[in-house]
Amino acid sequence: MAQGNNSTESGLDLPSSQWAAQFNPSTRRAEINQVPIPSIKPDEILVKVRAASLCHSDLMLFEDNEQGLILGEGTPFTMGHEACGIILQTGSEVGAHFQPGDKIGWLPIVDCCFDCEGCQLSNLRCERDTSKIQGMKVDGFFQPYCAINWRNAAKIPEGMQLENLAPMFCAGCTAYNAVNDTIKELTTEPAKTYVAVIGCGGLGHLGIQYLKAYGYIVIGVDISPDALTEAVAQKADHVFNSSTDVSYVEQIKAITGGRGCHAAINYTNSAASYTAMPDLLRTNGLLMVAGIPQKPLSFNAFDITMNRYQIRGSNNGITPKLVKCLEFSQKHGIVPRVTQFKLEQFQEMLDLMQSNKHKGRLGVLFD
Repeated sequence: MAQGNNSTESGLDLPSSQWAAQFNPSTRRAEINQVPIPSIKPDEILVKVRAASLCHSDLMLFEDNEQGLILGEGTPFTMGHEACGIILQTGSEVGAHFQPGDKIGWLPIVDCCFDCEGCQLSNLRCERDTSKIQGMKVDGFFQPYCAINWRNAAKIPEGMQLENLAPMFCAGCTAYNAVNDTIKELTTEPAKTYVAVIGCGGLGHLGIQYLKAYGYIVIGVDISPDALTEAVAQKADHVFNSSTDVSYVEQIKAITGGRGCHAAINYTNSAASYTAMPDLLRTNGLLMVAGIPQKPLSFNAFDITMNRYQIRGSNNGITPKLVKCLEFSQKHGIVPRVTQFKLEQFQEMLDLMQSNKHKGRLGVLFD
């Protein structure tokens, strides 16, 4: 049984081990391994995971990158940084903030202080320079039981079901934050404002829902017919396949009165899609960076100085923003679309995500 708790559910009886989907740095492959149930520290919570989901950034473990990101060092560790579940135990420093039985989701960055100037923007920017991402360097959430820092946790609003909610805790809050960071720069009324969503899959199908909830005109752009079908299902006003429709830029210009979109949010890891974005924007339009390609992006300094377009970035944020995301999602009925797998089907799920032939998110549902 996990140690370090001051509060437990009555009759709690934990197994001595569990099965987990892990990344092996020596082979750069995923494998299903038997691992111990984690013990918790005073500032941690032990969670019974109900659902965990795969994020496209998980694929970065298997790919070389030129972003200076060092991922997957050392011994095998459990993958996954999007999950939700039910509290089983709380550490002595958690106090009255959370109790056993609470339904929660959480952010994945640990070994940060949560209080410095950097942590008010992203816990990866902690001034200690010790931050780690669960599922990328240390054990994540593709396992039935996990330990998390209580300051990463947020309670699930009433009426929201855990089964399809795991993507909210990376994809959802990233999509939400990118939308909010975009619209705070816009000055025109939503019903007259065009926002392009580049990448209508895992993050994009949520970004479309948030933009529509705010009342914006949404133009979805993707190379996947399935993703564009999903964009239509989420009420995108116009959709274009940028790989097959050679005139999509001209068509978007026509839709927007010849001027281009007020903003475009890129949720993909495609450097080519970023290169094409300025042509979709009107003068001084906003280019929002939310997806991370393998290679660093480049831009024309002359375009920036001459106000051809602006550049901003957004990420999954911090816990207070996560709470707002959940509240907004509950109010507007925004939920991720998730195709569920069993843990033993993990490689099949990875292969499907790498193929880009899927709609929404892919996840594992635990008993």
